[in-house]
Amino acid sequence: MLTEEISISRPIGVGQAAQICRVTSRTINNWIRAGKLKAYATPGGHFRIWPSDLRKFLKEHSMNINVEFKGEHPRRILIIDDDEAYAEMVREVLRDKLDDCEVTLSRDGYEALILLGEFKPELAVLDLMMPGIDGFKMLDLIANRKTSYSSKVLVLSGNLSAAAIERLKRSRADKWLAKPVSVAELLHSALYLLSSEDLGGRVIS
Repeated sequence: MLTEEISISRPIGVGQAAQICRVTSRTINNWIRAGKLKAYATPGGHFRIWPSDLRKFLKEHSMNINVEFKGEHPRRILIIDDDEAYAEMVREVLRDKLDDCEVTLSRDGYEALILLGEFKPELAVLDLMMPGIDGFKMLDLIANRKTSYSSKVLVLSGNLSAAAIERLKRSRADKWLAKPVSVAELLHSALYLLSSEDLGGRVIS
């Protein structure tokens, strides 16, 4: 059985997928256009494939290739949201698509402050409307923390009014999205903040 080790810090291109599958780039493009292999297109028109989607494709088509996706170390993501069902959904999406990520949940601001110090996440996904310490207060506390590391902050909120957005522009938040958010938008935003590279594009399948 063949084994390939690739970085999972970002989606892979057609050429790399072709090398792994031992086929031509044209074949990969044909699979994508036929809907057999899930991918998305960058603004420049290039296909990109999530490693987890490639792994599913290989398994579904019984291809005798064992692809082992590895990153330098697991990325840590902390989801801070009192809506348990929504937080679980976000965690499952991030776990499914970003194989190198360790995702932890916190349902209140007090616990989140402890986890920020102990878990040291590279990314915090924060809701604004929470009991006790709300999202804006959390952003102020994060900004005032004196730590040796810096977490990126992605705000997901169902209350992104014009006034709220103005406050976010002056806050510690790095990016904000309105709930309900699409899977593609959530993934692209998380990956952008984790890698500091905008990989936005439209979903193909």
